[in-house]
Amino acid sequence: MLNFWKTIQSKKNPTSSANINNAGLNINSDGGLPLKDFEYDESDLYALEKCRLSLHFGEALVLDNSALLSMFRQFLDHRNSLPLYHLYMALLGRTDIEDELLRANLLKNISVHRIHFPDQLIAKINNQSRHIDIGDLKEVTDKVYAILQEYWNSFVQTDMFCKYQVDVLTGGQVTLGDILLCDGLLSYFMEFLDNEGCRSIVEFWLAATNFKSCVEQLKNTSVNYEQAQSDAICIYEKYLSLQATCSLGFTDQVRITVEESICPADIQGQTVTTISQCFRSAVLVVLAFLRHRCLMPFLSSQHYVRYLSELIKAGNSYQSLSQDNESSSSSVSEYSTNSKRSMSSLLPYSASTDSLWRKRQQR
Repeated sequence: MLNFWKTIQSKKNPTSSANINNAGLNINSDGGLPLKDFEYDESDLYALEKCRLSLHFGEALVLDNSALLSMFRQFLDHRNSLPLYHLYMALLGRTDIEDELLRANLLKNISVHRIHFPDQLIAKINNQSRHIDIGDLKEVTDKVYAILQEYWNSFVQTDMFCKYQVDVLTGGQVTLGDILLCDGLLSYFMEFLDNEGCRSIVEFWLAATNFKSCVEQLKNTSVNYEQAQSDAICIYEKYLSLQATCSLGFTDQVRITVEESICPADIQGQTVTTISQCFRSAVLVVLAFLRHRCLMPFLSSQHYVRYLSELIKAGNSYQSLSQDNESSSSSVSEYSTNSKRSMSSLLPYSASTDSLWRKRQQR
């Protein structure tokens, strides 16, 4: 059995259906089957949004998150490392380094940041008549990226990044992806759903998405179709089968679709890759349910307010630490250098728990 299953065991976009979007949490109306009476249109079934809160450097680039990247550049600039960012952007997409200025810039950054490369590669960069092949260029680009990722790991521990997160979470456009793909916020969401009697909905989503991820990562290894099928059956038997130990109330159509994807009548042409998609139809229904029945109630809950409060406290503590120790000025920004206000005062309204609660109730 794949390791992810053992781990799982141990451990806003507007809708076209106004009546669904306005529905409240009516979880236990049918013996604890949250999906039993859930109605949806095809337009409600779409993939999970990207998360804007838990990002690696590369993800921020792919999403072209201009606000966050601007903050990161400020952070790098204070560390005298902004040229490294510009170098990386200049290297992206290149197949050779023919530009003399780019070579000089690369050599300067190698020296300033003490980046280790093999002597043979350094000689190639120094000698303009020497060709730098794609493999060499990839080695250079990957090394620069790794250094920037280290800076990013420090950046996300600053009051600057906390303020960004608070801005996202109080901007009125929080998506389900922001919640499910942010570990900290997900735990509060699951606690909220636990109180409402439908924590198992997210547990199924975790099991199904981790199954897909694990199978796709291992598709080129010794993992075979039978192993993947066995793990899929475990999830199916727990959440979807007629004798499910934790039935969620999927329709017969969804259940049969998943059944046929796991155990097709014609096994010819079935691969590990194809079975990784076996829960797709069920996952889309779960996402629609969470968006239209759970998202808005959660954003109006004390659980959400408590998470915001903890995030603000963390931001203030990072800010205090940076002011006490200028040598670790990872949180210096236009927000903290030009003002001595706390993070609470940077919010569009007072950040106290009571005022956050009242603000949410008014929306």
